[in-house]
Amino acid sequence: MIRKYFTENKFGFQPVMGGTGDQYTVGKAYGVRAYPTNFLVDSEGKVLWNGVGFDEKAMREALNKALAR
Repeated sequence: MIRKYFTENKFGFQPVMGGTGDQYTVGKAYGVRAYPTNFLVDSEGKVLWNGVGFDEKAMREALNKALAR
């Protein structure tokens, strides 16, 4: 469902999913405690923005701010 949303909305990047059980490495690394939790991470691994829940407006604003750098 998430990948389909990204494809349909023509995002220029792909989401990283957290995994489950022993494979839950991404979620553990970022301290995810609720779903959905979203992070915007730059090419150097720095977290530029994060939010719990889905707030498309806030996510797009964070993306625009990051692109303006």
